[in-house]
Amino acid sequence: MFQAVKKHMCDTQLSYTGDDLHIYKRKNSSVYYFQKRVPSRLVEHYGKRLIRFSLKTSNKTQAKQLATIEAGRLMKEFAELSGYSVPEKRVELVDLQNIAIEATNTWVKDKQDNMLTGSVDVEGIRNGLEASLDAIQEHAAGMLHDNLKLADAPRVHRVFEGAIPSRITDQYNALTEPQKARVFIEFAQHLQAQTQTLLDSISGFSSDIKTITKPIPKIEKAPTLEYVANEFLENKQTEMAATGKPMSEKLKQRYQVSIEFLLGFMGADYPVKEVLALDIRNLRNVLIDTPSNSAKLKETKNLTTPELIAVVSSGQLKHLPPLSITSINQRLEAISAIFKFAMQERYITFNPAENVKLKKKIADKDARRPYSPEMLDRLLQLTKGTEHYWIVRIALCCGLRMNEIVQLRPSDIRQHEGIWYISVNEEDGKALKTSSSARSVPLPDALLNLGFIEFVQSLNTETLFDIPLPKQGGYRSDIYSKRYAYFCRKHELRADRVTFHSLRHNFKDLALNAGVPEVAYKQLGGWSESSVSGNYGSGLTIVSLKKHVETIDYPIDEQEAVDTRLHMAE
Repeated sequence: MFQAVKKHMCDTQLSYTGDDLHIYKRKNSSVYYFQKRVPSRLVEHYGKRLIRFSLKTSNKTQAKQLATIEAGRLMKEFAELSGYSVPEKRVELVDLQNIAIEATNTWVKDKQDNMLTGSVDVEGIRNGLEASLDAIQEHAAGMLHDNLKLADAPRVHRVFEGAIPSRITDQYNALTEPQKARVFIEFAQHLQAQTQTLLDSISGFSSDIKTITKPIPKIEKAPTLEYVANEFLENKQTEMAATGKPMSEKLKQRYQVSIEFLLGFMGADYPVKEVLALDIRNLRNVLIDTPSNSAKLKETKNLTTPELIAVVSSGQLKHLPPLSITSINQRLEAISAIFKFAMQERYITFNPAENVKLKKKIADKDARRPYSPEMLDRLLQLTKGTEHYWIVRIALCCGLRMNEIVQLRPSDIRQHEGIWYISVNEEDGKALKTSSSARSVPLPDALLNLGFIEFVQSLNTETLFDIPLPKQGGYRSDIYSKRYAYFCRKHELRADRVTFHSLRHNFKDLALNAGVPEVAYKQLGGWSESSVSGNYGSGLTIVSLKKHVETIDYPIDEQEAVDTRLHMAE
């Protein structure tokens, strides 16, 4: 049993660990057994409500591994029995035509080679060719008009399949009977033209003639989704590199995940010109039910994308947290960009992924709320003496985004005309959200009095807060956001729609309440200017911005400044 299961593990690489997965021991037995509940709709098929069998091992770790594999196998089996099969590779007419062309070229070359060996009996060759051709054409006509099957003429069947090159035999054998019949009919049509050329040349045959007929060229297929997607990604990377801002690993991963899902849903060989808006809406429906972090979940991490799609479609993963609307829309935007590229290349005439994004239940402007005064006060108190101390205060007092803060280097803290400021830039591979994010933000006295400059000057690390980049690619904020979330959970600093990003909302509210002009607080926070006038000029000077930030009443008291400096002096 173990060897069979081990082989199955190599074959399928499926894994599942859900609430209904169970290993157990029977009374007075050291051997583990597997048990899984049968979906109610399939009870009649299996004739029982539970599937149980021995895992034939007393090792609990090994039993869990075997149970995981068996549950994955059953999950796929349940999906297929429910009518949700893993998408099969689509066979196009051009595939069938090209198999027929290769078989025709092989058959003609074989006849040609026979003519070039031994004694030449012109009349015998002609009679043999005509007899073979007549038999093939007669059977093809019978299949077209009299509902004959390919196997109804065994000799013709053997001759035809014997002409199929060995390198495409597996491709041919995988076809359905109707598809094989279509290949034979195409073969007969091509053969009629080629053989006639061969017959016409027999009367003037000479052993010096090395080529009698030219092979029929294969038919060029329409661009496939995989071809267009790869071409799009390569072109996108080239375009971004040319602008001096190479594609980030995170953006590349987003495109790759979106492409993988599109190909898993439609099939890599699906012609791009045949994709309909209905197909993309169906894909969107699957995304809506797809679990978040499916690449990491025990239930799904070992599933291929087509297998994941099949299981999601079967409804077996509805108990898992789904992708967020933002994540779904990001994938749909990436897919739409691929089809937009295909339109530019004139592969298609319309974009089937246009206008398929989901509407958010909460508008972007309402998606986050500021910290309440009480919660903000607790946050400021609890972060004292922690790695979050300066990060939280920079977000609150300067309006910087999380990733803008955690990627700062000591060299980004600069001075101009006696004014200390933070340079938010893309130097040394740093990443910004938008072009308007690059800016200079004066440090308010509230931060300077806490000893921020002394803190920076005491560092010998690459970045201010020594947050590493993720090993798999991405941003430093991917690491820090998890640390901050854990800190907030630990200290019960959580509320609906309140996150680290809420500190930017607090900064904006503080600026508005202080009467800071819109043009100033937008420049400080790196918010884009939507008006036409916002496209002109270089913005307010550091001196002007410094005057505005000093009108803001920050919730940091003088005692905190004293305490912080004493702590730094210790």
